[in-house]
Amino acid sequence: MSAVAVQSGAVLQVRAEVATGLGAEPPHLPYRLLWDEHNTALYDRIREQPEYYLNRLEMQLLHAHSREVTADCGARTLIELGSGTGEKALPLLRHLTAPATYLPVDVSTSALSRLTDRLRHASPSTSVHTVAADFTRPWPPALRETGRRPALVTFLGSTLGNLLPGERHDLLALLAGSLEPGDGLLLGVPLLHDAQVMVSAYQDAAGLMEAFYLHCLRILNRDLGTNFDLDAYAHHVTWAAPEQRVEIGLRALADQSVLIPGHPTSHRVLLPRGQVLRAAVAVRFTAEQLDDELSAHGFETVRRLPDTSGRYMLLLARHQG
Repeated sequence: MSAVAVQSGAVLQVRAEVATGLGAEPPHLPYRLLWDEHNTALYDRIREQPEYYLNRLEMQLLHAHSREVTADCGARTLIELGSGTGEKALPLLRHLTAPATYLPVDVSTSALSRLTDRLRHASPSTSVHTVAADFTRPWPPALRETGRRPALVTFLGSTLGNLLPGERHDLLALLAGSLEPGDGLLLGVPLLHDAQVMVSAYQDAAGLMEAFYLHCLRILNRDLGTNFDLDAYAHHVTWAAPEQRVEIGLRALADQSVLIPGHPTSHRVLLPRGQVLRAAVAVRFTAEQLDDELSAHGFETVRRLPDTSGRYMLLLARHQG
């Protein structure tokens, strides 16, 4: 089930969001809505591709530094935003102050079910309370009432880089309003380095990235009734230097006329040949830039843990209240 289907009660709002995105300059897709079971499973395969170094570096850092991270914050509760398979929680849970509580947050109920089964075997002493929610929205009571404090919130998988500046501001403001003084925040941070290497992470030889983004169009056709021609788009990746980000999307191979039903009446968006339909961004950061953004929302950087190549970093911050 996709995020579009989960939000079926607001389907008109979603259609409006799609129409606004397609009509923008540049046109773009609502990335947060384009995850279903197929794309979730596909992304797990993408993370294992040789070109996609980000996941490997992050896992290496987690295994190397989980003990000091948990010691620094003294956390008894782990809240993982966008938990996926839960594999990145395991190194942290091994060192969490017992008894430990784990709250994985994801929009996919099927992913949460698989995660629970995995944790039952991998970390049987951990109390697991799954939360099916969009963590970019106001937190439900299950997240606000975690019980054991302090809590450590993790936002890993380089997902921070998929947020535009305004979206990062909103998320940090939401976290600042939801956490208590002394709670920790652990970020997986893709760092600014060689542009060619950064772009290559999204151009795997197996073609899984292209399959992922083409399936995004299939989701919109299935759930919203649009009429994207999947054969008329090709994978497109570029480095946008002024914004310090990789931009990933689909390039129209011919003139396209896309139908959006029911917004508020059916209408069409015209996409000329060569038009790039942006699906995601992958921002790359400097440590100083993140320190400033965190400080503006009441977070103090406690520890930076970069890998030896300078391509990735774990950053631990503490909420000051």
